[in-house]
Amino acid sequence: MEEGEYPAAGAKREAFEELGVTVNIKETFAKIEFHGTQYFFLAEIIEGTFGTGQGEEYTDENRNRGTYFPLWVDIEKFSYYDIKPKEVASKIQSVFN
Repeated sequence: MEEGEYPAAGAKREAFEELGVTVNIKETFAKIEFHGTQYFFLAEIIEGTFGTGQGEEYTDENRNRGTYFPLWVDIEKFSYYDIKPKEVASKIQSVFN
């Protein structure tokens, strides 16, 4: 989150910057304490094209912090991936399966 930004507003901004989509935040799904408070939201994509983000993750060649490649993952296949935090992945599976 940027200074003075509310969690839901930060999530909307990050969804646009990182994924290229505008979202409608539905509700807070989880709140986890890890290096500060991390918020997870249920959201609905209302416009944009998934995977077209133009945030610094994609445009700053000197960032040197890994590769970003957004992808959809079927909930049934969560166990094949190292999704973090685990408690959020487990909650998603329990709610949507």
